[in-house]
Formats: sequence, C-alpha cells, structure tokens
Amino acid sequence: MTQLASSVPMTVSALQGMAAGSVVMTSDGGLPVEHLTPGDRIVTRSGLRRLRAVVVAVADFAMLVRIGKDTLGVGRPETAIIVGPGQPVLIRDWRAQALFGQAQAMVPAQRLVDGTLIALQMQRDARLFMLEFDMPEVAYVGGLQLGCASQTVTA
Repeated sequence: MTQLASSVPMTVSALQGMAAGSVVMTSDGGLPVEHLTPGDRIVTRSGLRRLRAVVVAVADFAMLVRIGKDTLGVGRPETAIIVGPGQPVLIRDWRAQALFGQAQAMVPAQRLVDGTLIALQMQRDARLFMLEFDMPEVAYVGGLQLGCASQTVTA
C-alpha cells in the first residue's frame, strides 16, 4: 500500500525520494517508481530485497535536485533524474575522493549541486517517492545507486 503524506514531514533540505518516472530495477526489470507496490522484489547492492512500503512525500513547492544524464559517469544516470535534496546518492568517482577522501561515499544530492549538470530546480506540487525496506538498502535507480531507509519519519 502506498502511503501518502499530506505535507512534508521533514525540513525541505532533508526531503528525500525520487520523482515519478524514475526507473527502479526490480526482479522483473526496470519499473517506474510510481508502479511499485509493497512486496515487489527490488535489486539492491545486497541482492534482491522485498519492498516494505512506498511512501509519497507531497509539498506545494519544493526545491529539488536534477541530476543530468551521464553526470556521474556513463549511464549514471541513464537519463536525467529528479530527487529530493536530502536523497542519499552513492558516488564512486573523483567527487568521493575530493569531498571525503574515500573511493566511494553516500552523499545527500544537494551536496553534489554544481549549478550546471547537477542543478536545483523549483517544482510546484512536488511528489517524491521513497522506498522502504526492512533494513537500510542501496537501490539501483536509473543507473544511480540511491540510499533507501528502513523506516520513514512521519508527522
């Protein structure tokens, strides 16, 4: 069952999730996030995991992050993707080394904004889909690896 929040239950900078149309890798292939339901088997870095819930955060206006095609490497993402500013993104390139001194790091999308290839954009009637699992997971979404929570904070 998809849960719908009538308002954003966290600060705008902590807003997580991905916009409709984001393609999530499942055991049945890539599916748009808005078509997922609890029980679907999602491809994660840990293997196939059952989806516990899809939570939809809704905001009248929100500043979101648009990550352009191939910005984080070839096919990462496969097409432009829109995520919340607080959405954890696994990076495995020079950015991880430059920002954290590590080969890879989980970084909130807003920290990656460069104003050109990764940019902020204001969106009206924003709906972001968050995937919940029994444990924190990293899911494959449109060629990116996005962090997913084990529970969502609700108001």
